[in-house]
Amino acid sequence: MNKKFAIILILFMIVTFVSSFPTTFEKRQTGNQISSNSKFTYYWVEFESDYKSTKTVNILTCDGVKITTVNLDFANAMKIEGTGVTKDGRVLNLGDCDCSSSSYDCFEELNKTKFPFGSTANDTPLVPFITVAANDIRKGTLLYIPKLDGIILPNSKVHNGCVKVDDKGFEFGKKHIDWFVAKKSNYDTLTKKNTFTSVSVFNGTSPNGQKCSLLNYT
Repeated sequence: MNKKFAIILILFMIVTFVSSFPTTFEKRQTGNQISSNSKFTYYWVEFESDYKSTKTVNILTCDGVKITTVNLDFANAMKIEGTGVTKDGRVLNLGDCDCSSSSYDCFEELNKTKFPFGSTANDTPLVPFITVAANDIRKGTLLYIPKLDGIILPNSKVHNGCVKVDDKGFEFGKKHIDWFVAKKSNYDTLTKKNTFTSVSVFNGTSPNGQKCSLLNYT
């Protein structure tokens, strides 16, 4: 056999053999898929400084106590997203009561040191690029979402696909993952590069017990 041909054949066999081993990505998926097709959306904190309208409205607690006066468009956006930061730096969050279509007496002011991005439905801090809301997955569950693995975030950090269920969605049902991305500008940047609206979801604990690593992306 030609020596050069033999070397090429050996290299080909080595590559084929190595590629037959499951990758980390494949190992994570083995036997722990939660959903093959969950709807995927994004949510964020609203900032009053992004709104220019001159109309204002009073923000009240569930007991009717005035918290502050803010831009009307900002107030309406807060009712949708759940959290907002006022021009003077206050962090406002939806309270434990319902907002009617025409009222704003459903908010609470949070400790901005403890909750710089607002609070989840479980009274824990929202964590950018880590917290997800889901209604049919147990609180605290680590998830691995392959489509997030390798995404370059707006701050140039690379996501590893691991997130944590720590919030609930009040505008959607089951088989839906809502990813917290902190700011609308982050959403705009991410969706320009990544246009998917559905994802496969896996339990973040692999069959050998290894857990997803939650990284710091701030």
